[in-house]
Amino acid sequence: MSATGVILRLAGRAAEGLLDLVLPDVCAACHAAPADSLNLCEACSLRLLSLVSLPYCVRCGQTLAPGRAELEDGCPNCPKPLGRFDRVVRLGPYADPLKVIVRELKYRRQDRMRRRLGAMLARSAAQRIAEARPELVLAVPMHWRRRLVRGYDHARVLGGAVAAELHLPLGDELIRVRATPPQAHLPRSRRLENVRGAFIVRDPAGVAGARILLVDDVTTTGATADEASRTLLRAGASSVTLAVVCKAEPPTAYADHLRGTS
Repeated sequence: MSATGVILRLAGRAAEGLLDLVLPDVCAACHAAPADSLNLCEACSLRLLSLVSLPYCVRCGQTLAPGRAELEDGCPNCPKPLGRFDRVVRLGPYADPLKVIVRELKYRRQDRMRRRLGAMLARSAAQRIAEARPELVLAVPMHWRRRLVRGYDHARVLGGAVAAELHLPLGDELIRVRATPPQAHLPRSRRLENVRGAFIVRDPAGVAGARILLVDDVTTTGATADEASRTLLRAGASSVTLAVVCKAEPPTAYADHLRGTS
């Protein structure tokens, strides 16, 4: 993006910030008032609770079919081979209103939303991985060029909120050294190749022997988190647990659970 484009993008964000100050809070998902600290109305907040309560696979993060037991070695939908992270902690599927919350966090830098979302993810992690006893929080890093355009690294600020809630240090040892194309429309095999070699650990001593909680906003196939985990484990980390807000998956994965709740 050109320097002019960057300036226009930053000016647009400043204008959005001013509008947030002068306009009343309304629900970001359905545009109804009033909104709470996650910019959601009461109805959308209830739907959020429904999403967060869905059962999911601890190895890939996908919603489990009704009646299917949670197994430590994965589910039929897990990718082959499995990711190098030990397990996944998530809040819910990438569906409204979680989808809206992530986009608000990513593109509009909502600080109060970041704090509450970080607290929710931290509580979920504390309940799910108590035996893993993570010692260090790292975020899946953004390449510096994309961070310059967007204005901040949303995964890192989310990781900071999670670290603060869990009273753990937030590290910066993991760095993205390749500006990879977006993963959204690639099959998993291409995604794995797309991110291969995208990360380095600049200070292996900082992760040596550490149990790491790796934070990101959304996972789809797990390819990016898998490569980040591979990099950390090769640098000497003892284990990696992935904590994400959302798992992108087909609506059929969770439709039966939510039938009658909307």
